[in-house]
Amino acid sequence: MDNKKTYLVITPFFPSKNSFVGSYIFDQINEIRNQSDFNIKVIKLVSAFSVEKDYKFEGFEIMIFRVMDLPWFISPGIFNELNTNRFKSFLKNKKINDIIISHAHVSYPASYLQNILDCKKIVQHHGLDVLQLLNGRSNFIMKLQKNYLIRNTIRQLNHSDLNIGVSELVLSQLREYPSYSPKDELVLYNGVDTSKFYPIKGDVNRSFTIGSVANFWEIKDQITLIKAIELLILDGINDIQLKLIGTGKKLDLCKKFVKDHNLSEFVIFEKERAHNLINSFYNEIDLFVLPSYYEALGCVYLESWSTNTPFIAIKCQGISELIPDYEINNLLADEKSPSSLKEKILGEYKKKRSFPFDEKYDIKNTIKEFMNYSFFTDIN
Repeated sequence: MDNKKTYLVITPFFPSKNSFVGSYIFDQINEIRNQSDFNIKVIKLVSAFSVEKDYKFEGFEIMIFRVMDLPWFISPGIFNELNTNRFKSFLKNKKINDIIISHAHVSYPASYLQNILDCKKIVQHHGLDVLQLLNGRSNFIMKLQKNYLIRNTIRQLNHSDLNIGVSELVLSQLREYPSYSPKDELVLYNGVDTSKFYPIKGDVNRSFTIGSVANFWEIKDQITLIKAIELLILDGINDIQLKLIGTGKKLDLCKKFVKDHNLSEFVIFEKERAHNLINSFYNEIDLFVLPSYYEALGCVYLESWSTNTPFIAIKCQGISELIPDYEINNLLADEKSPSSLKEKILGEYKKKRSFPFDEKYDIKNTIKEFMNYSFFTDIN
């Protein structure tokens, strides 16, 4: 590859010194950098009201582009002509040229902006709400602009050369729209960087320790996990402990349930850890559980797995595509069911085992396969 050729990444998510949001995108492009001669440029999309400035992160220069929009995700894309003209000027001012590939993360606004470019275009979808129809604060506005969003966004995606889903489940959401007619599609599972997440030999826990890392949102459903722990305790399983890491709107609800049901001895809410310290957490626990029921894939499952720590997830989510057939009945519980989750946890409690990682999902291997895809070989 010509090292003067630019691989442009356009994303609303990217980590910084003070935030690990978007770490999976960093891991991806960092491995693309390791395996290619592309000149990778990263543009981070922020609100017009953001005060964030350009910054450097792990050898990448992150350039900030402010998108003009109405507040609260009202009619996104209504200023698309203005934003695309500004984006052209932005690229010129930043001297970003010789773009051979543009890689946009999530449909809006990244895919809207990149369609002005004369290059190969990728759109990568990371969530099940692929068209972002659930964004915004008003149900009335969401319903009002639904058809507008579908029409505009599908048009942008159809113009792209490759639509990527982080699971087959994600792509299936797009295929539900009759007007969706992609030029090409690919499933690219979020691989895990095994230089960051790996097994560490440590002391054996006195109690069977269950861990969970996620924002306390309704769909992550930590309350079901806490209720499953309560059922285990009521059945006489007292040598267990649950450690929860995260923040969010449902945190207070979960804390109140623990207090009201006298579970404080068994359920511990821990402070957030820096992303580079989470490996130790996975190695401290015997089992990772996240009962999320609206999950495109879930990097945390893979991170746990790469430390040889078993994990339990919910049926019919993206991660179920990666679980070996002989483990399906062990590691997948019913949605929103404390009793089902309890039985799966109990099964792992009795086994007290490790769960060897499938190296296929090491990010070095997922990106190698990606770079060997015909999309890239055609360019070469």
